[in-house]
Parts: sequence; C-alpha cells; structure tokens
Amino acid sequence: MRLRGRTLAEAASSDRPDERLDRILARITDSPLRGGNRLTLLRDGPVTFDDWLKAIGRAERWVHLENYIFRADNTGRRFAEALCQKASEGVRVRVLVDWFGCLGVPRAFWQRLRDAGAEVRMVNPPAPGRLAGAVRRDHRKLLAVDGVYASTGGVCIGDDWLQTSPETGLTYRDTAVSVRGPAVADLERAFASLWDRTGDPLPGDERPAAGSIPAAGREAVRVVIQEPGKMRILRALEFLCAGVEERLWISDAYFVSVPVLNLALMSAARDGVDVRLLLPATNDLPWIGLLSRTGYRQLLEAGVSIWEYGGPMMHAKTTVADGWWSRIGSTNLNVGSLVANWELDLVAEDRDFGARMERMFEEDLANAREIQLVRTARRPKPEPERPISRSERRVQRGGPGSGSQATATLRRVGGVALQTSTTPVNTHERTINAAVGGALLGISVLGVRFPRLLSWPLAAAGSLAGASLLLRAARAGGEPGMSARSYRPRGKPAEDV
Repeated sequence: MRLRGRTLAEAASSDRPDERLDRILARITDSPLRGGNRLTLLRDGPVTFDDWLKAIGRAERWVHLENYIFRADNTGRRFAEALCQKASEGVRVRVLVDWFGCLGVPRAFWQRLRDAGAEVRMVNPPAPGRLAGAVRRDHRKLLAVDGVYASTGGVCIGDDWLQTSPETGLTYRDTAVSVRGPAVADLERAFASLWDRTGDPLPGDERPAAGSIPAAGREAVRVVIQEPGKMRILRALEFLCAGVEERLWISDAYFVSVPVLNLALMSAARDGVDVRLLLPATNDLPWIGLLSRTGYRQLLEAGVSIWEYGGPMMHAKTTVADGWWSRIGSTNLNVGSLVANWELDLVAEDRDFGARMERMFEEDLANAREIQLVRTARRPKPEPERPISRSERRVQRGGPGSGSQATATLRRVGGVALQTSTTPVNTHERTINAAVGGALLGISVLGVRFPRLLSWPLAAAGSLAGASLLLRAARAGGEPGMSARSYRPRGKPAEDV
C-alpha cells in the first residue's frame, strides 16, 4: 500500500509524516500520535519489576496501578510493601485489579493495602443479572506515577515472571515498555476510564493533560485503549497487513486468531512479506496451546513462518512491521482480547525503537524452533534459501513468504544450537483434534446431564464442534508433515528425535 507514492514506513518516518496515514491510524485506533516521548524497552519480569518499583519509590503525588493478575506471592508482597509505604507517606495510591484474574488472592492481602491508606477496586465482579458481561475482563497491565512516568506491556505481578528453565537456561519471556513524555497523559486516561466505571470518579488533579507534560525524547507513540466491542487493535493489524512491505513479526502467548486476522496474515505472506509468529512451545494454558496448533497448517501453507520459543513461556504481546511500527501491550491475538476485554497497547512509530524491537525478536528466534511443512521423501518440498528481495517480489507476487534474512546470524545471537527433526503433521493434528473433540463432547454431556451448569445452546454447539474435530482426526492422513528445528544448549551432543 502506498500513500502519495510512498510506502507506509516512508510516509510515517519522514520529516513530514503523511497526513492521510496519520488520519487513518488515528481513526482506527481512536488515538492521536504524540511526539516528544522517551521509551525504554523492558525485557522480562526482573527488569520490569525493578523499573516499576523504582517508579513507585519516587512517587510524590499519586500511584495508579492496574493489572489483570496481582498475586499474593513473594513478588506480590514486594509490590504491596512498596505501595503501603507510599500510602503511609501521604501519596494517593489507587489499585485496580481484575476480579477473575485475582480470584485466589486472600482478602487479607487487599485489606492490608486498604489499612495503609490505598484504595483497591475489583473490575467486573460477579453480580445478579450481569452474567453475559462476565466474559469481559480487565486484562490491562499499567503503572502510572505523578503524570511523569507510565508503563504498560504483558507483565503481571507474580513469581511466574521470574522463572528460568533448568534445562535450557531460558527465561519466562515477556515485554513491557516505560514512557516519559506527553503520551503519559493517554495512559493515565486509560486508567481513569476504567476507574470511573468501578466507583467514584478519579479526581481532576490526577488526570494530567498531554499539553501539561513536557517533552522527554523524540519518539512518537499512540496509546490504543481497547474496550469491549471496539476491536481497535484488530482493525489496526488488518490495516498493517494490507500495507506492510517487507517484514511483519508478531509474538503472542495465546494465539487462537479470528478468521479475518488469519486471512490478513496469509494474504501478506502470499505477497512475499516475511510474516513470522513467535509463540510458546510450552503453554501455561495447555488447552490453548492445543487450539493454537490446530491453526498452524493453513498459515504455514500460505507462507507464514511459525516459531516456538523454548523457555518456560512466551507471554509477550508484541508486533514490529517494516522496522518502524511497533506494538507492546496486553492484547493477545484471540477473540477474548481482540473483542471482549479491556486491553491496553502502546504503538511506537519510530525506526530507532523498531530496530531495538527487531533485535529483541532475533534473539528470541535464536532460542526457538521453526515449524515447517515438509513433503514425503518422494515429493520433497524445497525450503527457500534466502528472502525474496523487493525487486524480485515485483515479479514473484503471490509466491510464498520469505524466510529469515540470515539464519546464521540468528544462531549467533542466542545461546542455543539448532537441530532439525521432522514430525508428521497429520499425526500431530489427529492427536490435537481427538483431544479437543473429546473434551468438547464431554462438556456437552455435562450440559445435558446438568442443565444448570451449561445451557442447551452451548451443549449443541459443543457437540457440533466436537464431532467435526473428531471427523477431521479420523480422516487425517497422507498429507504433508511438519518439521521443527529444536533447541539444545551449546556443547551438548544432539540426540535422536
């Protein structure tokens, strides 16, 4: 896609950004582009927690903390102590957490905060007559302090984000970003919008205007505030898929994409764009991991590259396109996040920040295995040896998506070596379809036996979906297999797989 003869990246990164592009993105995201910001990329839990706790410790007027998960473990207690300390000093401390995400937290944990002077509110607790709204969760992760600092991303407050794999030494991967500059006002506005829904509104002096916050850097950002039914990130990603020229790299934790986004990703890949999905090899919600893998085939056949990270979990929700459009936030690429939840994402339109994002992706890809479709020995399917250049894509439109720019470079970045192995995709899919289909049929039986637990429409839908998956599992066979490059520590001999 070109605007006045320029690509999206050229239009956005020039000295005079294209007004049409800015207007399109502003309408899609309902967010203005604000310059003058300084962004700090926060990689993984330990770095993020240190940054957040330092910001809380410097607070003089207020602390606004919002998170889907705030556990009563060691990490949670560190944050509780910091918040209690600031509240005892007279700083206004407001904590907003999701009722479902914090379901197992003892009441005494919250009471301690309240006793210290903090105000704690639960988002969307169960209530009579509001069952339909129970699926709407506050999935945001946000810290805002004094109108001068804010941070968002995928990191929740809990010990899980401190994990390291004993086998590979890889970390629990997540990504956040901290902001200083006028965009802090938009992140504060996101907190205020949901705080106001849960009780008395936020005082006016805790709602800074963008014009009141001085510039702190040169980076231009949008703060995309997702609300139930708005689908702002989904619309932005659709537009991005239509206009991206060379690279579109995405990391996601619970990828069960909606059809319209799948079609957009596949269309970009067929047009020669290097589309990569970085997903967890081991998912902390195994059933979502199974559902995610059932959609691999159609993406791979379209030329989308799928990688599975080998650490305890890949929880980051990030995107980088053509090295200039970067997203870090809480939105997963599934119907819950894209359609139903309250979410929060920061979008940077900046080449320097985009380069940092791409370097982070390359480091993660070096610690991941690539999933590939392969043919049988009789009909081998050759893998692309190099990316399709821009000049070649003008001739080869519609061909498969390009691979990595330099596989050898990726291998040098991380601390693992790669080994090639092959897994028959039909067997893989048959197992997944049988498991999911059987589970859905079991749920349907429960719905019939105990109608109060599940409604008849859900039982009927589960029966149809389960029967369909079991039929697919029974018919699977004679189709291409799937190859996975697996990871192993440097110096360790390869094992047969």
